[in-house]
Amino acid sequence: MKRFIKPLLLCLAFSTSLNTTAQADVTANFAIQSDYVWRGISQNAEDPAIQGGLDYTHKSGVYVGIWGSNVDFGGSESTEFDIYAGWSTELENGVGINLGILEYTYHGQDGASDSNFTEYYSGVTYKGLSATYSIGDEFDDLIELSYSRDFKSGFSAKATYGDYDAYSYYSLGISAEFQEIGFDVSYWNTDINSDNLAEARVVLTVSKSF
Repeated sequence: MKRFIKPLLLCLAFSTSLNTTAQADVTANFAIQSDYVWRGISQNAEDPAIQGGLDYTHKSGVYVGIWGSNVDFGGSESTEFDIYAGWSTELENGVGINLGILEYTYHGQDGASDSNFTEYYSGVTYKGLSATYSIGDEFDDLIELSYSRDFKSGFSAKATYGDYDAYSYYSLGISAEFQEIGFDVSYWNTDINSDNLAEARVVLTVSKSF
């Protein structure tokens, strides 16, 4: 985890300096999770994770970003950094379009970079509904569907279902913001029966955006 904290602080410091000249275009985020779950499977041996990212969005809809987290695959602690770029827009009828490329990179342990892989994704959104299709160079193609809804009470709810050729997963979550701090509680499960890291679990996330 210590390997991740220094790069994260550098990211946040960089975002602060950029905000003075491009405040509307640059955002940063920081989060602590009780377990880093990616598509239904724990990425940190069911331990807490510290995460953070930096995003730049141009008025044309082009965006780039970096996001990181500590990870642990079977006792091998390392750091994941995701680098992505894409383009998004919303049409006059309210349909949103998102196209991009995402590179997952791993650092900190011998051979960690052997796990690097790339995904190309395309997605559409409309009134809380979203669908994303991802093509990966290491994993099966993925179709992910989700629905989110905001309530007048200030809470939001989200349901997600994802389908690989190898397995499927789903999550149900509730989130809210208090004093500009985000809180999220999500239930995750998969149809994998042979891996403890893919069993049902509840994940708590506390986050802050800048």
